[in-house]
Amino acid sequence: WARMAVTTDITYFLADESDAQLAGISRQLAQSELTRTIVLSVQGPGEDLGPALAVARALGAALEGHPEVAWLRTGPGPIDDEAVHNLYWPRRHYLLDDPGRQLSAAGLQAAAQALKQELGRMTGTLIKRIAPADPLLLYPAQLRRLEAARAGGLSLVDGQFVADGEHALVLLATRSSPFDAAAQGPVQAAIAAAFAEAATPGVTLEQSAVARFALAAERSMRADIGRISTLSLLGLVVLFAALFRSPRLIALSLLPLAAGMLAALASCLLLFGAVHGLTLAFGATLIGVCIDYSVHLFNHHLLDPSHDGPEQSARRVGPGLWLGALTTVAGFAGLAWTSFPGLREVAVFASVGVLAAVVATRYWLPALMPRELRAGRLQRAIAAGLLRALTGLGRRRRVLLALPLAAVAVMAVGLPRLRWVDDVKLLMATDPAMLAEDEQVRARVARMDSGRFVVAIGSGPDLAAAEEAALVVNDAVYGQLAAAQAAGELAEFRSLHTFVRAAATQRRSLAALQAPGLPERLAAAFTAEGFTAGAFAKVFSDMSEVPGPLRLADLQGSPLGDLVRSFRVELAGPQPTVAVLSLVRGVRDGAAVARRLEAAPGSHYFDQSAAMATAYGRYRERTIELTLIGLIGVFALVWLRYRRVWLALAAFGPAVLAAGTTLGLLALAGLTIGLMHAVALLLVLSMGVDYGVFLAESRADLDGLAATLLSVLVACMSTVLGFGLLAMSASPALQAMGVTVGLGVLLSLVLAPAALLLDG
Repeated sequence: WARMAVTTDITYFLADESDAQLAGISRQLAQSELTRTIVLSVQGPGEDLGPALAVARALGAALEGHPEVAWLRTGPGPIDDEAVHNLYWPRRHYLLDDPGRQLSAAGLQAAAQALKQELGRMTGTLIKRIAPADPLLLYPAQLRRLEAARAGGLSLVDGQFVADGEHALVLLATRSSPFDAAAQGPVQAAIAAAFAEAATPGVTLEQSAVARFALAAERSMRADIGRISTLSLLGLVVLFAALFRSPRLIALSLLPLAAGMLAALASCLLLFGAVHGLTLAFGATLIGVCIDYSVHLFNHHLLDPSHDGPEQSARRVGPGLWLGALTTVAGFAGLAWTSFPGLREVAVFASVGVLAAVVATRYWLPALMPRELRAGRLQRAIAAGLLRALTGLGRRRRVLLALPLAAVAVMAVGLPRLRWVDDVKLLMATDPAMLAEDEQVRARVARMDSGRFVVAIGSGPDLAAAEEAALVVNDAVYGQLAAAQAAGELAEFRSLHTFVRAAATQRRSLAALQAPGLPERLAAAFTAEGFTAGAFAKVFSDMSEVPGPLRLADLQGSPLGDLVRSFRVELAGPQPTVAVLSLVRGVRDGAAVARRLEAAPGSHYFDQSAAMATAYGRYRERTIELTLIGLIGVFALVWLRYRRVWLALAAFGPAVLAAGTTLGLLALAGLTIGLMHAVALLLVLSMGVDYGVFLAESRADLDGLAATLLSVLVACMSTVLGFGLLAMSASPALQAMGVTVGLGVLLSLVLAPAALLLDG
């Protein structure tokens, strides 16, 4: 309890396979500065920008000192011109973009003409001072690129970022992950408080932040879990009060559930450090499994009592309890090998919880139960009625055969119509209004396509080598993206190449300027345009004092550090690996861009939504495969218990039919199926096998069979109660689980007795 930590981090449900490198990049980007950035957009009434500017400045001043704010900008901020000069002026010889073109006869002539034009502008005095050492104007060109990158496409009004002439902007980044609700909640509260204090009539605030969606999802999930758990428990108490009439038994029935939940929570907290909200919601529905064991024991003790008391009743039903629990664990064990941390957590939670519940039922409850307790009239009447119904059904073979045949028919018609949806975003509910606001604000600022970028990957024996390798690839990417932009395949892109190039690229620039004969060719070209002969000798004499190439580390420790930080991502792997990102906008032909990047080995055009959908689909298929492997283990356990194939099929088959029929019905209803439906089918299979096992264990004892029929009915009712409420959750993932399990256990309730009768 002291270590209780709940997370709604969506990255728990992103695969972490080491060979799925792009999926790994996406996972790490979900925690990077790109997702930790919050954009506040302030708009004033009418066309007057003044109120919006005043409120934006007040917001910036109020939030800048917040302990969770890593950095905050309302404008480009004062850049230390001397620091920038010291970075780039001594290294101007490294700044040739295309040495072959720029230093050709035509290139030198164009440079001379450009210098003449610049000298005639208002800035001519400055150009005149630097021209003797930089006649190609490499340094001024770099300053223009930096200025454009600093503004990021935004305009400036009195030093304040402004978008579209009417939105004053505040940009900030948090220190913690956007999925850390404990850290992000106070930040959002501080934003709301600061705006409430600074706002004037007619001024509005809009926001773009991943954290808002995570917080909304967490609040919704917590509310769902609390509501579902409370209503499920109340419903169970009412149901048990009507059946057992004993407050003591009602309280004891919850003991296995409490033991299972506590053991499962403890295991997840110890192994993973936190428990995911989806896992916790899943655990709340574990009522439907864990409660079955105590109900089964109580019904047998009351309806078919043993003279040796509850301990003997527990021994008698013990094999069925253990077999049901072990088949459930076997079904979930496959998830432990999946690539999703979230699903591995679900597997641990379910397996530990079920085992703890069956231990509590088998060994603790008998010692706490009253030794002599008679079944109530309602309990006996329902059990007797169920036994009569089963006996009557056993005489109607055609009806018995019609049930599994109908299930097979639904599967045959429905399963070919299954439509899988592999979108990780569907795991969380999204407010359409909040999403629209987020997209509007992001479009004003980033002006880059969301979730689309080009990644250049480099590896090496250490981070410095990996960084250099990534920059080499990124320089090649820059050339290809420039060509794609010229061809109209994309509208715009932003690259780290603007700030720094690979050391090898810089050295090639210097080597080109040191080529024999260049001083004479340059002098001839510039003299032809009217410049004095020998005026530019300093550009060559300064080469002996050129410092080493500019490194990314030099920039990160400079005033430009904030601008370059988000372009670089470190990746996990067997050796140090660095990814350098290029952001793109207006991609009109992604396939053409991807083909161009084939000329830059180590680079990838990455459409995050499409790539994650592909990866998610692959892992969904893998999860289904692991589930099928788990089913083989389940059947093996059942067969080992009964050593008769037909009896094992009678206990095991109805659950499989119920799961398949559920999928068929969902497909016929036009619903799309996702990963959480597949996980929910595990619950259907687990509980369905429990029903079949309980009935098979009581096949030779009419009194015991009546008690088992009542247990199965109550178990089904409790599950439908819990999952019926789950289906009303705001979370699409919880809805999927609720509908799937609720429908599946109802089908299992019908098919399990029919299969036992068909076996004879």
